[in-house]
Order: sequence, then C-alpha cells, then structure tokens
Amino acid sequence: MAGDIQKLGSQTLIYGTGYIVTRMLNFFLLPFYSHLFHPSQYGVASLVFSGIAFLNIIYHYGLDSAFLRFYTKKGDYQREEAFTAAFFSLLCTGIVLSLLLFFNSTWISRVFLGSSGYEQLIRLASGILLMDTLVNIPLHTLRMNDKALSFTFINLANVILNMSLNIWLIRYRGMGLEGIFWANIAASTLSFVLLLPVLKKNLKTAFNTRLFRQMLRFGLPFVPGGIASMVLELIDRYMLRIMMDYETVGLYSAGYKLGIFMLIVVMGYKFAWQPFFLNKADDPQAPITFGRVFTVFNVMMALVFLGVTLFIHDFITLRIFGITVFGENYWQAEHIVPIILGAYIFLGMYINFLPSIYFSEKTGVIPLISGSAAVLNVILNYFLIQSFGMTGAAWATFLSYLWMAGLTYFVVRRWYAIPYNWKKVFLTYGLLTVILLVYYLGNLTALHEKAGLFLVYVGLLFFFKIGDLNQIRRIFKRG
Repeated sequence: MAGDIQKLGSQTLIYGTGYIVTRMLNFFLLPFYSHLFHPSQYGVASLVFSGIAFLNIIYHYGLDSAFLRFYTKKGDYQREEAFTAAFFSLLCTGIVLSLLLFFNSTWISRVFLGSSGYEQLIRLASGILLMDTLVNIPLHTLRMNDKALSFTFINLANVILNMSLNIWLIRYRGMGLEGIFWANIAASTLSFVLLLPVLKKNLKTAFNTRLFRQMLRFGLPFVPGGIASMVLELIDRYMLRIMMDYETVGLYSAGYKLGIFMLIVVMGYKFAWQPFFLNKADDPQAPITFGRVFTVFNVMMALVFLGVTLFIHDFITLRIFGITVFGENYWQAEHIVPIILGAYIFLGMYINFLPSIYFSEKTGVIPLISGSAAVLNVILNYFLIQSFGMTGAAWATFLSYLWMAGLTYFVVRRWYAIPYNWKKVFLTYGLLTVILLVYYLGNLTALHEKAGLFLVYVGLLFFFKIGDLNQIRRIFKRG
C-alpha cells in the first residue's frame, strides 16, 4: 500500500509540477491582458472561451472517459483498438461540428454575445475546438501509460508557444482579441505535431465496431453530466452579461482566474488520480489507500487556501519597475478569490469520490448529481446576482460545488465503501476557520503577521497529528 501511495505521490508531483509551470505561464497572460484590455473587452474573450469549454463536452461526447476505462480494462481486444475507435470517431464528428460553427458564426455571435461583430472570434473558436479534440486521446494515452514527463513536456511546449504568440500578436501586431485565438490554434497544432509518434504507435487501420458501441454505451451517460458540470462552471458568466454588463463579466473572470492556485493543485492531482485508481480496481486494499490519500489531499487544500487568501492582495498590487502586476481596473475582483478557492476544494472532494462510480459502472448517476447542482447554480445565480452582483455569482458557485460533492458522497458510498477519516478532515477545516477569523477580525495586513498566522496553522496541524510529516514525505518521495 505504501508503495502504491508513493507512486501516486510521485506521479502527482510530476503532473502537478508540470501543471503548475504550464498554468502559471498561462496565468502570466492575465496581468498582460489587464494592462492592454478594458474589463469589458476581456469579458468578451472570457465568454467565448467559456463557450469553448462547454462545447468540448459535445465534441468528446463521453468517449474520452470511455477510452480511459476501456484502455485499462481487460477484454478480448487490444488497447490500440480502443485508441483507434475513440480517435477516428472524434476526428469525424469534430470536423462536422467545427464546420457547423464556422458557417453559423454570425448567428451564434448575435445570440450568445449580443452582437454579430464577434463572428470572427466564433470562427477561430471552431478551429481551437477541432485541434483540442484531435490531441485529447493521444494525451490520455500518455497518462494511462505513466508517461508523465512526456505529457508535461508537450503541455509546456503548448503554453510557451501560446504565451509567446499572445504577446507578439497582440502587443506588436495589434491584432487585439483575435490574437488570443490565433495563438491558441497555433499552440494546439504544435501539440498535435508532437503527439504524432503516439498516433503512429497506437492507430490501427481496422475499426472495432463492437468495441466502439461498448465505449459509446459507457461514455454517453457522461455527456449530460459533463454538460451540467459546464453549466455549473460557466453559466455565471452568461448570467452576469445578461443581468449586469461585459465589464462585470471581465472583472469576475479575472477574479475567478486568480483561483488558479487552487485549481493547479486540484487538476494536478486529478491527472494522477484517475489512472491511479483505475489501475487499482482489483486491489482489495485500495479503499484503505484511497482513504489515506483523501486526508492528505485535504491538508494540501487547506494550506493552499490559507496561503492564497492571506497573500493575494499583496500579489496583485505588487509593483515591478513601477508597474503593478495587475491593472488597477481589475483590483476590485480580489474579494471573490477566497470564495472561488473554497468552491475548488469541493470540486477536489468530488474528484476523490469518483472511484465508487467507476468501479460500480453506475455512470448514469453522474448526470443526475451534476444536473441537480447545475439547476441549483442557475437558481442561486438568478437571485444572488440581483442582490450582490459578481459576489453573488461566486457564492452561487461555492454552494453548488458543496452540494455536488456532498450529494455524490452520500449517494455512492454504499456502492464502494472507502474509510475516510472525517474526524481529521473536519478538524483540518475547523482550525482553518479559526485562523481566518483571527485574520479578518484582527484586520491583519502586515506581511509578517500573515506569515505568522500561516505558520501557526501549520503548527496546529502537526500538534493535532493531522499533518503527519513522515506520511507526507513518504507519499511524495520519488520512487
């Protein structure tokens, strides 16, 4: 068991480090945008990219999740057949869907962005969606074969090119918002080229129709859940545009993106977690391992939450050569960051509860759970935005993710029982709450005061034997 957790820790460290580097490089574009674009302009770009994230679910229609399952599942087929079935299907449907978007760009722009003047952004978005679809299965293949370094290298190359082209096209070629989208297309094309060896190795000329039907039956139930998850993640931007304005959308999107520090931990963990637990399907000790991992995961979540909350103001107002990291027009988005961080904690918990669904193959429950959270999110956004603006949208997100994580746990625990140490988890967040009360009620602003609070929290974790240093060291020790 210790070796298994150590392997997860090693993979999480590689994926996490790679994800941190790539996301932080990408994140540095936000200060760049904040000095060149008005919040209303950034709001337009944010809405289009929100649409791209939503349409990714349609483009993949559950085949990415099915591929993860059937690539590791033992059966009367070869792994390459699962790869071929998923890739060729996504290629064909991706071309059709992108052509539909391209030739209906004017109507889509008018309906979803309130003006036909953004049709070129929609056309470019169709190209991004197609290229992202083509690299999806090859990237998953690297993950399932524990090729964490290759996976990280390709993503890093993507982000470096994306970042470089953003600066060149916007700052020096004056392409404005279009430069953001052209840079993304070029970066995704580079990823595809770098993944050609994976395609060459895994792609077969024969198409296993029976296997493809099995993959569809497994994957399609993920689509409603995926759509609901995207509604949960993105509907707030569109409701803010309708109920407020583009400037509010831009500010909210910037504040949301400042939650990247927590998202990095969650997604870096997810990249390692899915292959890890899928490969443990037949291990009788797996539930105990998963329970121990969950405790350490929540300690990491709490530490990141506290660190970002304490120092986010100092970060965005930091001056380098007389220029602030963030444009002053965006500073007012700071107050929603802790709320978004909290939402990501519950997203991380939801990810931890997935083994019960995968191992029992009860994927039909996913759209019901995420669908209920999406409906709740729409209702909460409608009422909270009216009263509290973008702060209300942030709280709607927080409460909806809390609902999704809690409902998932109580529904699926009877299918695959995992002995979570809830006493330690609740104590972790209880101590965090006490530290936050001291911070806010004491109105602490000095850096040394904040650093002291952080160290006190770390000390409390070890005092109550929540943060077991030896266990954490074992988990993240490289094999």
